[in-house]
Amino acid sequence: MSSRSLYRLFIAVPVPDPHRQWMAEWCRERSEQWPFKKWVHPSDYHITVQFLGECTFRQAREVKKRVRLLMTEMEPFSLSLGPIGWFGVADHPRILWAGLDGDLDRLHQLYQAVADTVSPVGFAKEKRLYRPHITIAKKYKRNDFPHEEVDTTFRPESAGLKPWTVDELILYQTHVYRSPMYQPLAIFGVGAG
Repeated sequence: MSSRSLYRLFIAVPVPDPHRQWMAEWCRERSEQWPFKKWVHPSDYHITVQFLGECTFRQAREVKKRVRLLMTEMEPFSLSLGPIGWFGVADHPRILWAGLDGDLDRLHQLYQAVADTVSPVGFAKEKRLYRPHITIAKKYKRNDFPHEEVDTTFRPESAGLKPWTVDELILYQTHVYRSPMYQPLAIFGVGAG
C-alpha cells in the first residue's frame, strides 16, 4: 500500500460485551415500533475519542506510534451507561445515543490528550464541545419520538450492569458498505509499553 492510500479511521473506547449485548437487546425490542433509518450494529458500539477521517498509511503508522506511547502514561478509569439522549430535533432525532456516567473528567482528559497527540500528524482538534456517547440509531423517520418510553425502559442498572474499567483504546477503520462497519486496526492498552 502506498503512502497516499487512504483509510477512514477513528480512535475509540470499546464497549464491553455485557453492555453491548444489553443495548442490542433493548434496541431489538424497539426496532419495529421506532422507525429509525438505521440501527447501529452491536459490534459497532463505541465511544469516539478522536475522529481522524481519511488518512494515509504513513499517518496511520505515526498515529499508532504516538497513541501507543501516550497510553503507557495513562491510568484506567471507570464508566457506566447513562441515560438516553439525542442529537437533532426532540420529536425527530437525527442520532439516538446512550449517555455515560462515571469518571467523565478522566474521559475528557483522555480526549484532550489524544487530540494533542495526533494534532502534529495533521489531525485538527475538534472545534465543537466533546460530548461522549454511544450511537445506537440514526435518522428517526417520523415526528413522534416516544421520549417517555425511553425514560422508563432504558435502565441498565436494573439489568445488573456494573461500571466497567476503561483500560484500552482502539484504532478503528471504517468500511462504509459493510455491517459491522468498524474493524479494529490496533489496540492500545493503558500502561503497556
